[in-house]
Amino acid sequence: MEIGLIKVTKGEDLDLSESLVHEHDEIDYPTKKIRTSGVAVFNKNMEVLTLITSWLNYLVKSKSYSFETARLYGCNLRYLVEYLTSKKEEYIYSERDTCLLTVHATTIQQYYDYLRQDTDETGNKKTIVSSRTIKNRDACYAHFFSNFLYNAPAGYKCLRDDDPYENGSLAGGNKTSIIVPAKFEDVEALIRVAKHEREKCLIQFMYDSGIRRAEVSTITQEQILAASRAERRSIIIDENTYKLPSPYIIFNISGNKGRNREVKLRRTIISKETINRVQKYNSSLEFRLHKRKFIKDQVPAFLNTNGEPYNPSSVSKLITRLSKR
Repeated sequence: MEIGLIKVTKGEDLDLSESLVHEHDEIDYPTKKIRTSGVAVFNKNMEVLTLITSWLNYLVKSKSYSFETARLYGCNLRYLVEYLTSKKEEYIYSERDTCLLTVHATTIQQYYDYLRQDTDETGNKKTIVSSRTIKNRDACYAHFFSNFLYNAPAGYKCLRDDDPYENGSLAGGNKTSIIVPAKFEDVEALIRVAKHEREKCLIQFMYDSGIRRAEVSTITQEQILAASRAERRSIIIDENTYKLPSPYIIFNISGNKGRNREVKLRRTIISKETINRVQKYNSSLEFRLHKRKFIKDQVPAFLNTNGEPYNPSSVSKLITRLSKR
């Protein structure tokens, strides 16, 4: 997976035949494909940022952090390096990411102030970074400086004698933006403007069940079918027993917030009306044509226009598109 200047490999073949190292005859470098698994972070000159790369691989291999978390941390640290080497005179000639070995707490605070401004040093307009994003980067930097450069884990050398985060957060006490929950009327409007049943079903299912974007792809057609066959519960009114089916069903979700990349199972409730609508969509010709390429009991319940499972990014794009419409 390659996103910007962050390279993540999960047991992939890496082709070294075009490597620039081959220009040096004295270096015996492999030319064949090699199997790789890890993270690499590069600057704009395509040079490896060794400090950041070393930390991320430690987190992935020793602490079992997910590759998505490693990618996010890599982006956060690369943004700081780019700021220091382009905006701060004392770090312009810093080699790769060595600026992180000497940067002071006050300079990191200046970086946060720069993110909050709507203009750069030349007066040109720029995008203001939200306080929530700044807090996220601040937590990442604290982890990197305090638990890797200053207080190195076993097997690593301490590379700093001081910790910029010894007194805690450097991002200040700015309030994060309050999350405003969607109203039923908003969700209804999204469903009404959606042109395809697959989109209508997905929006209704997400609102009804409360699942996260990243969990949409874990819902299978098999689960929907099992939920539609949920057993009716008996409630004793008096001397007779009446079967009173509930309009809601307990639904199991394979969560994505477990420790060490483990699946964290959790339960939610969902209405039978929503389950019936999704099941009807799963019976459509469009869905049945696309589902053939999946293993029988692993068919995702929701497929996009190309017949692929929805990922977090595609879910966000769908909601943004419908909101604008």
